[in-house]
Amino acid sequence: MPDAWGELRRLTAEPFVILDTETTGLLNPEVVSVAVVDDRGRPLLHQLVRPEKLIEPGAARLTGLSLEALEGKPSFLEIAPAVAGAIRGHRVVIYNAAYDVATLQNTHRRYGLDMPIFEPWCAMEWFARIYGQWDPERNAFVWQSLTKAAAFFGVRVETAHDALADCMTTWHILQEAVRRSGLRRCGMDSLF
Repeated sequence: MPDAWGELRRLTAEPFVILDTETTGLLNPEVVSVAVVDDRGRPLLHQLVRPEKLIEPGAARLTGLSLEALEGKPSFLEIAPAVAGAIRGHRVVIYNAAYDVATLQNTHRRYGLDMPIFEPWCAMEWFARIYGQWDPERNAFVWQSLTKAAAFFGVRVETAHDALADCMTTWHILQEAVRRSGLRRCGMDSLF
């Protein structure tokens, strides 16, 4: 198993972006909101998206997004070039990368689009190793929520389950992790 702090060092040695999506739910999810920020915490993309499929009630409760709220917003087909431009060829930090990558693949497939090529880096799997709660049944570290990761690093969560807010929370977590580890990287300086 790679050293989690060494993995952070490798991540921050090169430029990266952070992505988050909000979705229609767990069954064949489609993107309803997407955000990307750069490694300095600057938003590159933040867009609400009108899906083709219904939003599951649980997802609507979690995100506060409904089909009515997304009426008049662009479809994924309309924003796909902006998404691709923000992530193509980059290392992309995602909290729960498996889910967001699957959502992006499903959404691209739904619209007959090619998925942009990028390198996902799962911040949730990284934090699970930092947090260190072992599950002997699974023989793996237990995944922790973004809110728990934020609390661990003393990062205040403004709004949970908002794509841009979750990107910024992830960025602040990485910034604090860099500070605690003693790493210094151009661009990871505090914005405040």
